[in-house]
Amino acid sequence: MEEHQNVNEASSEQCDKKAKLLTSSHESHTERNNNSHKHNRKRNNKSRRQSDDSDVQLSKSLSWLLRHTAPSLGLHPTSDGYIPVNCILSLNHPRFRNGTVVKYTVEDVRRVVENSDKQRFRLEYKDISAFSSNLQIDQHANIHTEHQDSKVLCIRANQGHSYKDIIECDKLLTALSNEELSDPNLTIVHGTTRKAWEDHIRIEGLSRMKRNHIHFATGLPQGVTSDDSQNNSAPISGMRSTSQIYIYVNGEKCAEDGIKFFRSDNGVILTAGENEGGLLPVKYFKKVMLASSGKILLDVED
Repeated sequence: MEEHQNVNEASSEQCDKKAKLLTSSHESHTERNNNSHKHNRKRNNKSRRQSDDSDVQLSKSLSWLLRHTAPSLGLHPTSDGYIPVNCILSLNHPRFRNGTVVKYTVEDVRRVVENSDKQRFRLEYKDISAFSSNLQIDQHANIHTEHQDSKVLCIRANQGHSYKDIIECDKLLTALSNEELSDPNLTIVHGTTRKAWEDHIRIEGLSRMKRNHIHFATGLPQGVTSDDSQNNSAPISGMRSTSQIYIYVNGEKCAEDGIKFFRSDNGVILTAGENEGGLLPVKYFKKVMLASSGKILLDVED
């Protein structure tokens, strides 16, 4: 009887050991799977971050080139601001190339344009004959050139240019009629810093500085409201969300005095100022407001 009991106990111990081994093996397998999933998630997250960083850098480089430096790099925009995408990507410049390796593809450019939160750029196929001086693409760059019959894929910045005597604003932008400019439902507001306001804007007015135009939004940034912007949705572009001062412009008075205003494809309002001289004097301001508190710093209508 005791012998039979000992056999049963030995058998039970063996079963317990097998069960523990199976449990341990299962736990180890589960842990390996979890670690593998974590590793894959980290790798995927890192890959997404790198892709996002690359897109941000490409967007900044495109803005820098299309708005400010294209002519100095030997590129010749059309009068409405377009440059062939492939000519940009094949540039021998560290913003677009690592040694002999081209950093970006046409697909990268398409993605950046599509995902631009402020819709900074526009792609369009243009007649290739307009770019005979541009189409000297580096044959070693291995860039896929996109053509549609006699057209080539081009890109432009929608606004913000600083180089002169090339861009024709009537072709790049849409002119506002006096009726549109005088519309009381149209908000024209410029965002700036308190220092800029106190140092010179309150005395001299707004300046286009190195750019071709002064930029305005048609409303305040997301989540900010005022009596003058309640009829307008948050603008896509035209004002930094960090602006400390809001300067509202009297569109009707500007229309009366013949000051030209324009609208870009992404909804920014622009003007070269009085007599297109680069300044919009304080007399054309309607109201100036402190962003943080809504305190009125200037109210011309009072």
